[in-house]
Amino acid sequence: MKRKIFREDILNAGQELMFLNGYNATGIKQITDHVQIPKGSFYNHFENKESFALEVLKIYCERGISNHRRALLTDTSISPVKRIKDMYTRLIGFYVEKGDFDRGCMMSNFSAEMADISKPFRDLLEEEFLEIQSIITSVLEEAKQKGELSKDTDTDSTASFILNSWHGALVRMKAAATNKPLKDFQNLIFNKILI
Repeated sequence: MKRKIFREDILNAGQELMFLNGYNATGIKQITDHVQIPKGSFYNHFENKESFALEVLKIYCERGISNHRRALLTDTSISPVKRIKDMYTRLIGFYVEKGDFDRGCMMSNFSAEMADISKPFRDLLEEEFLEIQSIITSVLEEAKQKGELSKDTDTDSTASFILNSWHGALVRMKAAATNKPLKDFQNLIFNKILI
C-alpha cells in the first residue's frame, strides 16, 4: 500500500534540500523524488516553485521568531542583557557542536541568493528581519530602563546592528566554513556593545 504524502512532507523535503543546495540549485523534481511522488502531485499543493519556496521560508522564519520570543521575552527574572547573551551563546554553541558551518541560516542564504532578484522574497525577508529586530529592541529597551545600558542608547539602531552583525557572521561562517566569524561576533557584541 502506498504511503500517503502530505503537504507538510513536501515542505519539509523542500526545506531540507533548499537549505543544503539553495533555491536555484533545487529543482521540483529533486523535491518530488525525495518524497517519492510524481511531479504532478507537487502542483496539487503549490502553484509554482517560487510560491513553494516562499512558504518554506515563512515556516523557517516563524520558527526563528518563536525561538527569539521564547529566549528573550519569557523569563524576565533573568537580566535583559544576559538573556540576549545567553541566546546567542546557545546559537553559537549549536553551530560549533554540529560543526555544520557550510549550511548557514536560511534567512541569510535566501537574502544573498534571492532578495535582489525577487521582490516577494525581499519583502518577506524584510518583514521577518524587522520582526526579530523589534523583539531585540524591546529587550534592549528593558535593559535601558533597568540601567544595564546607557540612557542615551538608541535601542532600535543597536538591535539592528546586532541582527545585521549576526547574519553577516553567518554568511562569513558559511563562506569560510569556520566558526571564527561567530566568535568574533560574540566578542564584539558581548564585550563592546552589551557590556
